[in-house]
Amino acid sequence: MSKRWSQSTKWLVIISSLAALVWIIARFSQIIAPLVIAVILAYVLNPLVRLLTTSTRLSRTLAVVSVYLALLVILSLALVAFVPSLIQQVKSMDVDLQDSVEDISSFFEEPLFIFGFYVDLMAVYQEVSGTLQSIISPLASQTVSFLIGLASGFAWLIFVLIVSFYLLKDQGRFGRSINKLVPDDYRYEVRRLGEEVNVIWSAFFRSQLVLCAVIGTLVGVTMRVVGVRNALILGIIAGVLEIIPNVGPTIAAIPAVLIAYFQGSTYLLLSNGWFALLVIGLYVVIQQLENNILVPRIIGRSLNLHPLVVIIGAIAGARLAGILGMFLAAPILASLRIVGNYVHCKLLDLEPFPVQEDIEGPEAMQEGEGETVVEVEE
Repeated sequence: MSKRWSQSTKWLVIISSLAALVWIIARFSQIIAPLVIAVILAYVLNPLVRLLTTSTRLSRTLAVVSVYLALLVILSLALVAFVPSLIQQVKSMDVDLQDSVEDISSFFEEPLFIFGFYVDLMAVYQEVSGTLQSIISPLASQTVSFLIGLASGFAWLIFVLIVSFYLLKDQGRFGRSINKLVPDDYRYEVRRLGEEVNVIWSAFFRSQLVLCAVIGTLVGVTMRVVGVRNALILGIIAGVLEIIPNVGPTIAAIPAVLIAYFQGSTYLLLSNGWFALLVIGLYVVIQQLENNILVPRIIGRSLNLHPLVVIIGAIAGARLAGILGMFLAAPILASLRIVGNYVHCKLLDLEPFPVQEDIEGPEAMQEGEGETVVEVEE
């Protein structure tokens, strides 16, 4: 039998391992986001692979290959169906920028009269226009950087697809390896903890996909009905930005309001200003419809988080990891709530997962406590 490590040696190994892990994360931070995206993709596609393996006699590898091929075919058909229309709408965006700048300038030249006081807006306009000029002016000289970034993004996309493919194919092997690392006395609790966290994440991704599709379609159809140009693009923008909680819908409304103000409606007899107000009202109605009807029915109370907590978490996630951090803030906070409740129960010597005994008769009442635990573990 090999010599056991002392307590100090164990702590030294743990601290050294944590320090090495922190160094690896800091050194290879660029790879974290693609790895997270690959894990998310594998997690989202896993139910389809499981359904295919259970309903057919295909091996898991063939099922994964079939799912990926089907996904590529769907994406190709979507590109063929929508890209020509997108190009057409982008070409039709004929906003005269010079006239728009002159309209904005003339608006700010007039002093604003509020409760008997005159407010000079010209200083604000000069400050904002100077900031926009400093942002826009370098764009003309960044074509090469854009092409390099595009090539880099394509390479990362290939990386994400390869990693997610192997995560899907060898999921069982990874699960067994992780399970072996958990001590026997804690495997039941870790399994229950993983099940509760899995419920949160599966509900989140499923609901987000449905919400993105519903909101994107609703915005596109509504903008088309009232005569806003480029309604297809606006619907796609609204659907994509739906993944950013609370803030995304507001950002998605900005281009629609600008197009409505500068281009007007294609057939409604309204001035551009009133038409822009109409578009703002429609986005507000859609947002209220989402918050009060769609979100409770689609997401339900699976996350069980207050909206203020979600907003603060989204801001913190944006500071830490950009858009990806904003997107994953809500399920991460909900998962931390589950883990925190588990730690709280263990610290207070409470049962984190109370066993609900199913009493069917006198025989069940006479069953021993140990037999109940063994039955649950099986």
